[in-house]
Formats: sequence, structure tokens, C-alpha cells
Amino acid sequence: MKNLHDIDVFLFDMDGTLNMGEQPIDGAMETLRILNQKGKQVFFVTNNSSKARADYVQKINRLGYHAVEEQIITSGMATASYLNKHYPNQKIYVLGTQTLKNEFLSYHINITEEEDADVMVLAFDTELTYEKLWKATNVVGKGKPYVATHPDFVCPSDRGNMPDAGSYIALVEKTTGRLPDVVIGKPYAPIAEFTADFCKASLDKMAFVGDRLYTDIRFGVENGMTGILVMTGETTKEMLAESSVRPDYVLDSVNALRDI
Repeated sequence: MKNLHDIDVFLFDMDGTLNMGEQPIDGAMETLRILNQKGKQVFFVTNNSSKARADYVQKINRLGYHAVEEQIITSGMATASYLNKHYPNQKIYVLGTQTLKNEFLSYHINITEEEDADVMVLAFDTELTYEKLWKATNVVGKGKPYVATHPDFVCPSDRGNMPDAGSYIALVEKTTGRLPDVVIGKPYAPIAEFTADFCKASLDKMAFVGDRLYTDIRFGVENGMTGILVMTGETTKEMLAESSVRPDYVLDSVNALRDI
């Protein structure tokens, strides 16, 4: 187990780890500043592919920590990088928000709104229409490469759980008989590789801090990082005892990181 003093880069989940909606976890923003003062780099990693980096900067600033876009990593960014590497210059159909499409355009990805696509990308689309969904299943049904930004079934909200990309994946499977050829976001390797490149650090010098065992902690420990579970969010002591995913550290809250 790596000593946390030797970790250079701390990657954070948000909801349940640093905040609950618009309310920061008590002391969490000060903890981020203390880590910076100790010379540690702080980044925020989210599977939510429906929003832009600027949206997260604004939210984190509202919570009380001064963040910049260069600290934000989304599954949308990692997916754009993956497409450029594996499907350069090909036509991409995007089942996603206009915000995600704008992110892709900034990576010079060739987006099509028609079914003549070479690749279909499924994301968290809060602007979903039946026409968009139908086109997406038709592209997948033709056997074209099929990429999903992340696997989350729900996105928590103050109005109840929102159907997320994983729910769309299940619908597409029932329609076409296919699952994605690759899923980019946590806990999978593509976003880990992107994060290491983005942060300019090796994975063994990074730690992921989160409240979910099956995404956050699995993401850390299965990709060569240190996995730090905080007990301020989803995971209970009973869930931890029953899980096959074993964090390297279990902390009451992120504030325990002040002492490293």
C-alpha cells in the first residue's frame, strides 16, 4: 500500500465525496486548499458527459474552491480523445447533448446528424428525442462501431434519479442485441489512460478519492492508482464488508487527507 505522502495527484469524485448537491461537505473545500499548499495537484473526474468543463468550474467555485478548466476531466473529453486515436476523420453520430457535441467539435471530430455515420457514440443525453434514439439504434443495428461515454445507470438529482447512459445502453441492447464495443468512463481503462496523459503523471503516483465502490474505487485500484473510499456518500459499512472491491484506504471524509 502506497504512503499517501508519496501521492502527487489527487483525483476527486464530486457528489457524495466533496459535496451533496449544492452543499459542500463540511471542511472539504479547505481540505483541497491544504492539499494544494502541500504541493499536491488536485483534479476533478466525472462520468457526466452531458455538461462542459465550464459548468463544473462554476459549480466548484460556488462550493468554495477556486477551480480552473485545466482541473476538470470528463468522460466526454476522454471519449473525444479516444475517437481521434481510433477513428480519425470518420463520421460520428452522437447520442448526446449539444454541449457534448461542442466538446467533440473542439477536438475536430466530424459529427453527422444522419444515419450514414461510421461510429455511434452513446452519452448521457438530457436532450433526448425519439428521433435521435431511433437513428442511434439504426447505426448500431448496421454493425458500426459503438462507443459509450460511461456506464452509470442513474444520475442523482434533487428530483429523483435521472436515467443515465447505462439505462440508454440497456435500451439499445434490447433493440439491437448489441452492447458497446468500448465504454470509456470510470471504472474503465480508457479514461484512466486519458487522465494520466492529461495530468502528466504516472498512474502509480495518483489516487482516486470517491464514495462509490463499483465506479470510483474500482477505477482506482484496477488501473494502478491508490483507491481512497470516503464514507460521506453512497457506501455504507455493510456494503464495504460485502464488496469484492477493496479500497487501499477508508476515510470518514476527505478531511482526513489534511494529515498526510
